[in-house]
Amino acid sequence: TMLSYDDVPLLTKGPFSTESQRPVAHECLGEVLRVLRQVINTYPLLNTVEILTAAGHLISKVKGFHYEACNEADKKDFEKAIETIAVAFSSNVSELLMGEVDSSTLLSLLPTEKSRVSEFLLLYTVYDDNIYMLYGEEVDVILQRSEGGVDSALLYAKTISKYMKDLISYVEKRISLESEFSKGLQRLYQSCKHSITHPHMPLFSIYSLALEQDQEQSVGLQQASTTLHSQTFIQPLMQRKQEHEKRRKEIKEHWIRAKRKLMECEVNLRKAKQCYMARCEEYDKAKTAACRAEEEGGGSTAKSLEKKKRVEEEARNKADEAEATYRTCIADATTQQLELEHTKVTVLRQLQDVIKQSDQTLRSATISYYQLMHMQTVALPVHYQTLCESSKLYDPGRQYAAHVRDLQLPEQPNVHYTFEAYSPSSSSSGHKSWGSTVSDDSVGVDGGDISKMARTSSTGTMSSNEDADEKDGNVPSFESPNINGMDPDVASTRQFRNIGLSKAAQTHRLRKLRTPAKCRECDSYVYFQGAECEECFLACHKRCLETLAIQCGHKKLQGRLQLFGREFSQVASCASDGIPFIITKCISEIERRALKMKGIYRVNGVKTRVEKLCQAFENGKELVELSQCSPHDISNVLKLYLRQLPEPIMPFHLYNSLMGLAKESLQGDGDALAGEAESNKILVLVDKLKERLKELPKANLATLRYIVRHLRKIAELEEDNKMSPSNLGIVFGPSLMRPRPTGATISLSSLVDYPHQARIVEALIVFYSSIFQHEANNGSTKMSAHPFPYPELQATVVIQLNSAFPS
Repeated sequence: TMLSYDDVPLLTKGPFSTESQRPVAHECLGEVLRVLRQVINTYPLLNTVEILTAAGHLISKVKGFHYEACNEADKKDFEKAIETIAVAFSSNVSELLMGEVDSSTLLSLLPTEKSRVSEFLLLYTVYDDNIYMLYGEEVDVILQRSEGGVDSALLYAKTISKYMKDLISYVEKRISLESEFSKGLQRLYQSCKHSITHPHMPLFSIYSLALEQDQEQSVGLQQASTTLHSQTFIQPLMQRKQEHEKRRKEIKEHWIRAKRKLMECEVNLRKAKQCYMARCEEYDKAKTAACRAEEEGGGSTAKSLEKKKRVEEEARNKADEAEATYRTCIADATTQQLELEHTKVTVLRQLQDVIKQSDQTLRSATISYYQLMHMQTVALPVHYQTLCESSKLYDPGRQYAAHVRDLQLPEQPNVHYTFEAYSPSSSSSGHKSWGSTVSDDSVGVDGGDISKMARTSSTGTMSSNEDADEKDGNVPSFESPNINGMDPDVASTRQFRNIGLSKAAQTHRLRKLRTPAKCRECDSYVYFQGAECEECFLACHKRCLETLAIQCGHKKLQGRLQLFGREFSQVASCASDGIPFIITKCISEIERRALKMKGIYRVNGVKTRVEKLCQAFENGKELVELSQCSPHDISNVLKLYLRQLPEPIMPFHLYNSLMGLAKESLQGDGDALAGEAESNKILVLVDKLKERLKELPKANLATLRYIVRHLRKIAELEEDNKMSPSNLGIVFGPSLMRPRPTGATISLSSLVDYPHQARIVEALIVFYSSIFQHEANNGSTKMSAHPFPYPELQATVVIQLNSAFPS
């Protein structure tokens, strides 16, 4: 059966006259709702928002109708509500029959007997069979007439208290989940806002807007959680629960006292009744005895008869007294019963008031809770729909075309290739910078990994090949006013113009720090007075901009890299030539401006500055700017890096053989230092060193060759820097090789081997060309028959090696 206009007369039987017709109206409404539930359960496609809204409107009109003083306005509203539900139902039935049901209005319910339609309709009413809405006075009357009515009301009040506690627990857990979600959303926003920053990437605006919406949702959820906790739900409901429980206990105690008084009266009444019955029985016995004595007259004396008459009189007096007491107890019990009835009325009214107050608080809290939840979620469907529709408007390739258009690249010049005739040119002569101490083979002839390094002009004496590199003009100078091709005035934002910026800081496009971050200079958090780069997102304190050593790479700066103490092979694998960037960076800067500095590598830098520079290398990698750092600090960083390698550049398995070579070269007669035998020892040492170095991995060999070449350059300027090959060997020996670690911090054998370590490094410096040139050319050119290219200097070199480390 379907609901139609024929069912409307059920509601129009006249609920407009007197209060007595209220039950009739509610029965009619219950019948309509039952029919509606049955129809929707049978035809789930009729479960639409329009029908349920109209049903709710009709229910509210029936409940709120003023039966005692009806007017025309109430009648019209009532009739309009009936017409609304009838029109909504008929239109939905028509759409169902025509197959034009709008899926957006469906509530997607399954056709089961326990459909949620019933639950929805029962949110407004509890009409089932002959049950209809009861009002406050009627509820009290029913409970007054019922046995155990007050106890039932007290139990319900106690259940409400537990119910509020359970609701508070549920909402607290729900708010906790929402809060965790909002915090996670906030963390996601903070982590992604710096990575999704490429305006020319596809759909960039869509995801940027989505991030902002996530941020707004996170903030809104946090505010809603705070409001629900302290203002609208948790706190008010907990306070109401405490007041409710306190009032319930007071009312219960009042009711128990009244019941106890009645029970005491009933006990007294039972005792008085028993006493009355006993006195009456005694009176009857005494009266019977007196009558019998009076009948037997002649046989009994007057004295005996008088005694029995007196006993009868006493019994009658006691019976009368017991009767009076009995009647008094009945009157007291009756009075107390009436008092209990009055107390019952008072208690029920008070309980109903307490329950209504709790209901009102719970209703207000529930409305506030779901209103806040609605405010947080109502915008989400619109946002997602907007993002979806906007994404549909994107044309693939549009952002790429815009990016290419904005590049504004210059036109590629035309290249013409022409033949040039050969013209012989004279080679430049070698330069001997430190007399007869070191062989005069030019280091610049090395065509291996050294040629790949971008060298700048040296402030000291240069070899001829360095001059040639300088003439190429391909090496940028660190003294150039434009760093990384950017004008410092343009790179720095106006608000940081008054701060003394370091050279590296001038390469950044600085702006005020927006969110707390870690300073890349001092490694502490920046909360206020901070700056960040718009391109690489480097964060820094304003005070640290004066000493900042990390340049801008014009792309997002990567996270901190563990550099010191890391395996050599892992760092070397990141470089194309196998040489770690920290080694090339430090050596390049020292060669640029510190080759002549006195005591270079022997004098230590300032500890605090060295630690800061090490931290800068781990934070900025190859972007570290060293032009404003002390050369002694730079050299100390290089030595520290080499010493902290888990396994030195010359691995552990070669250590014993290298120490053996050093010891063999020191054996022999000291009087024949310049003799042929001592020369042969040196030659054997060089040959065996070459053989041992062949066992090194490719990256280790390239790095060792690069370092030794640099040390040879320093040794060439010994007159200025006072660093001879022997001094450099003492400094770098323990850094380039050491025994395998044992339990002791410094073993005795390592202390004994220090001279031998220095001798190996000194030999590598002195005979650099003979040892490394062959590896650099990969065997393409043969060495001369004599490994030492200047035989006339042989004796002097042998004397120096043996005088520095006597056997």
